[in-house]
Amino acid sequence: MKPLVSIITVVRNDAAALRRTLASVARCKGQRSEYLIIDGASSDDTLQVAAEQSALIDQLHSETDHGIYDAMNKSILLAHGDYLLFLNAGDELLVDPEELLGGVTDETVMVYGKARMLHPDGTLSYIKGKRLKSRYRFLKGMPLCHQAVLYRRETIFPFDTSFRIMADRVMTWQLLRRYGLKQSRFVDRIMVNYYEGGFSASLPPQAWSAEENRFYDLAGVSWYRHKKQVNRLFKEYVRIPLKRLFKGNDQCAS
Repeated sequence: MKPLVSIITVVRNDAAALRRTLASVARCKGQRSEYLIIDGASSDDTLQVAAEQSALIDQLHSETDHGIYDAMNKSILLAHGDYLLFLNAGDELLVDPEELLGGVTDETVMVYGKARMLHPDGTLSYIKGKRLKSRYRFLKGMPLCHQAVLYRRETIFPFDTSFRIMADRVMTWQLLRRYGLKQSRFVDRIMVNYYEGGFSASLPPQAWSAEENRFYDLAGVSWYRHKKQVNRLFKEYVRIPLKRLFKGNDQCAS
């Protein structure tokens, strides 16, 4: 039987994180789901951890790659499911993805929900994800947790590997620009636990800014970088000083 969902985990040298993800997939994987692990030629115990759950894993591929988005592009070609769910090593699946696809039609290119964003120690940071009202929300930042999105395989774009940290945001924007919000569906459920503090968190603000400016150019909204700069200056030199001023006056009055 052709799988409805392909759950995909990309990993390299992160055995402990993979063990946590495997346990969650074992609890939530449905009868019409396949599970792929794309390993970047790990040299630690990652492959041994995967071997312990060989009955759970439908495809395991281990070879060198050019980063996480290159590995994810490989998985798109290897997957057989109608929908793809990218669940990175360390993240935890909380629901059976098949349940979220009930009533979905062939026109639905994206099904998305919420994610519980956690600090590295497992404490709650915040809940991410809500119904999108405009694709232009992506100009402000990534409004969704990528691990809480099911993408239709036949319509997904390859990840642009020239982006190091926001190719998922770029791809999702492109998908919605082509097909529109009407062909996406929001599910009001927490789908995953996402642990913050990964590779992207280690990069300086300059790296984020450079990639975001490239995204604005790609999206044809280069002017938006200037709007963000004006907003930042207004916040730094007007809103925050006024807030401090009024707070100080309130304390004096008391």
